[in-house]
Amino acid sequence: MNTRRYWRHFGTPRYDFIVNRAIEKLLPVVRYTEADFLRHGGGDFVDAFAPFAEEHNLYKRGPYVLVTDGMWGGFRHIAKARDFVYSTLYQSRFAAKNLLAVQRRLDPAKITVGMHVRLGDFGAVPTELSAYQGKFNLALPLQWYRTIANNLVRELGDKVQFLIVSDGTDKQLSPLLEGLNAVTTSDLPDSDCSDLLALANADLLVCSVSSFSATAGFLSKAPYFWFEPNLQKHPKGFYSIWGHEPGQTKRTSPTQQALKEANGKVLQGRGIAVDMLGNVPKHLASDLIANKERLLQQRDLIQYGVISIRPEQQAISTQ
Repeated sequence: MNTRRYWRHFGTPRYDFIVNRAIEKLLPVVRYTEADFLRHGGGDFVDAFAPFAEEHNLYKRGPYVLVTDGMWGGFRHIAKARDFVYSTLYQSRFAAKNLLAVQRRLDPAKITVGMHVRLGDFGAVPTELSAYQGKFNLALPLQWYRTIANNLVRELGDKVQFLIVSDGTDKQLSPLLEGLNAVTTSDLPDSDCSDLLALANADLLVCSVSSFSATAGFLSKAPYFWFEPNLQKHPKGFYSIWGHEPGQTKRTSPTQQALKEANGKVLQGRGIAVDMLGNVPKHLASDLIANKERLLQQRDLIQYGVISIRPEQQAISTQ
């Protein structure tokens, strides 16, 4: 029934939800709630569900329907299923063809910054930044994306390229696209899954405040930017997306002490809060360059056939 027709991507019956609802009426139902999740330690679903299953003798009983809902576990809930989610998306009907088209448009030697700009079905851009705090599904100011792009170009020069994934029209995106020479995917049909994977494959991801961007960040191993006004700022010196979930406030919220190295520097994770001025961590540009250089095909022994001899190895062979 979803207007985006996601069933087409995975070859599933359009009306399989009818069967799913019917079996809840025909078979015994076991409900797994957030309270059960937290009572058994929270964190990863597999670890938290195992004692619940033992408690309800699920391993030995006959057919039943397990019902759970909500995002209360967050992406940590399904961390062990990351590879399964990635492979399922890649094997979807249109993904491989579209990803090949995207790869042909990108320069593999350049740092790819993937930007997800959600506009079409989101609410209008608020006039006050405070309206973003703790709220999803609001369009972000295009100026935020453009400021980040300008800052990255200033730092990286012609070493950077931009991949922009959006549901907006060219007219809506013109303030961002003008003079940026960005790669877009708006002309690719059925690009839901391929857009998600293309963003996940970028060297740096600039997120919208949406579950689509959050999923791309979950599938990615690269750093990603999040809109700072959307985050909850806590007095102990950290940000969170929601700020009110028990699993965060009681179990997983970091402290300044936990975020510090022995030398007193604050450790930066993959998720980076970026304000309207587009301020990014120091050394990010040099880190991106170093990582891209390391991954270049011509530096890969099994892909290119040669690698440089390290100075200490050269000295040993000379002796």
